[in-house]
Amino acid sequence: MEPDMETKLKAVIELCESGDPESCAFLGKEFYFGMNVEQDLDRALRYLTVAGRSGDAMSQFLVGFMHWSGRGTEPDQDKALEWFLLSADQGVPEAMYNVANILMAKDPEKNKAEAIEWLVRSANAGYDTARDMLSDFED
Repeated sequence: MEPDMETKLKAVIELCESGDPESCAFLGKEFYFGMNVEQDLDRALRYLTVAGRSGDAMSQFLVGFMHWSGRGTEPDQDKALEWFLLSADQGVPEAMYNVANILMAKDPEKNKAEAIEWLVRSANAGYDTARDMLSDFED
């Protein structure tokens, strides 16, 4: 007989608390989206940060998004950029796009060339929103 959801959740929490990054990535997403558990952005940020520090690209993206949007934490553009860069370097197109956006928001004149490079990478990875933003630069 399969254990119930509460038993499974406790086991995954124990694994995460003992330092297992895959369990932390799973839990972080569960608490972030409120899937199978009540949404808890504090726990989501804590678990996703552990997983992100261990190299999980989607956890890095979500931590970046939380810092960028102020969802579950205070907005912090610099922290968001750090996390998005980690995720972007691993090929997450949405992270590449967000890096470009933050660079343009910080200093458009200084960062335009680098932002365009990130948009090109994002568009080449299939992110249509980046392609649309690139066309704005061509106008």
